[in-house]
Amino acid sequence: MRKNNFIQSRGQFLENSLGRVPRRKKVHDFLNETIGYLFPILSFFDNEDEEISLDDILVLLKEILESYDSGVRDTKELILQFKEELPKIYETLIKDATAIYEGDPAAKSIEEVIISYPGFYAILVYRIAHVLNNLSVTIIPRMLTEFSHSKTGIDIHAHAKIGESFCIDHGTGIVIGETTEIGKHVKIYQGVTLGALSVSKSLGGKKRHPSIEDHTVIYAGSTILGGETIIGHHSTIGGNVWLTQSVAPHSVVLNQAKIHLRNNQQEQKDRIDFVI
Repeated sequence: MRKNNFIQSRGQFLENSLGRVPRRKKVHDFLNETIGYLFPILSFFDNEDEEISLDDILVLLKEILESYDSGVRDTKELILQFKEELPKIYETLIKDATAIYEGDPAAKSIEEVIISYPGFYAILVYRIAHVLNNLSVTIIPRMLTEFSHSKTGIDIHAHAKIGESFCIDHGTGIVIGETTEIGKHVKIYQGVTLGALSVSKSLGGKKRHPSIEDHTVIYAGSTILGGETIIGHHSTIGGNVWLTQSVAPHSVVLNQAKIHLRNNQQEQKDRIDFVI
């Protein structure tokens, strides 16, 4: 009896879902081809024999949009708008890659950043997803950023607003929420959360995440919460800081943890051994 209920419920869910979501493989193919078109160096090193065609990308996007309830009224017009946005996406991404290169002493070239840095990959996918989000496409933008999230450990919501010359250093564990606004020339290290004070469903659509103004640096492990929280321009937020209130421009915010140091030659009885 329980098995029959499961089969019936599963079948009903599948039937209701058909036409409401696109196929994941098609969406991933679209992403990979768009990335390869913007940066042929990436498709070249993936052993693609031929240069990726813009027309093929647009045809694939059209097929995806027409395969489900995408929320798009005029697919032809949207395709043209997306095509017009691609050069702008590229120009912004070059500025992002340059900011990462200039901000990381370990980076040897912009090509190295583009082909190997997870922070750049996460920004690249976000910029594509953000354009589709602004064109009112449903589901696909979130699929793209979550695909990037699974590969990089960097979670950027497609609806967030992020200015040019954005630098993510290392990046693992970064969370940038839906209504976050980030200015130009901002640098963020691993483990940073730009989140909401409350996760109540009733707050959907409201400004729940912080605003980070131009030329701000946020160091590893910091958490900044709240839609009314504004980090003023040219500020530095130190590691492991917890902020739920605004700070003025040119601020330096530090977490002053107490660290106890002890001479290694102390008596054996003073040692603390941890066994896990």
